[in-house]
Amino acid sequence: MKRYIFLDFDGVMNTKRGYRALAAEGRPWKDECGPFFDEEAVRNLRTIVEGTDAEVVITSTWKFLGEETMQELWARRRMPGILAGVTPEAPCASFAKRGQEIAAYLAQHVEEGEACRYVIIDDGRDFLPEQIPFCVFTDPDVGITDEDAQKAVIELKRVL
Repeated sequence: MKRYIFLDFDGVMNTKRGYRALAAEGRPWKDECGPFFDEEAVRNLRTIVEGTDAEVVITSTWKFLGEETMQELWARRRMPGILAGVTPEAPCASFAKRGQEIAAYLAQHVEEGEACRYVIIDDGRDFLPEQIPFCVFTDPDVGITDEDAQKAVIELKRVL
């Protein structure tokens, strides 16, 4: 069975909490890849990946830096799991643009009748109505919490 985590970055992986922690320790807030991710959010993403073997698909606007750049970021920062790719750009700016991009990715990568589970982890609400049950909405100040991680694991392990 295919399992995907559709992942936003801003407000999910990089957070105000993370920036405050870096500042308090006198550490830099970014590298050549961009702003650093909140260490707790990364730890919680790791919990999801290790608990489900789900692959990660980037939905963040960071994807416009290119899939190769995202793969480099994933490797350089030793992010958890396999980065399967990025969602395609929706053909037009319309209702539920990010949701349309996720639907297009699934249509391209999941064969008809193939078993697939997914979660969407985002601080926004730009999704299709049928995707809402698969969303884990984060607080942009803190990103992925332990509770969010557990919710995602339960959804990804749910029996079809």
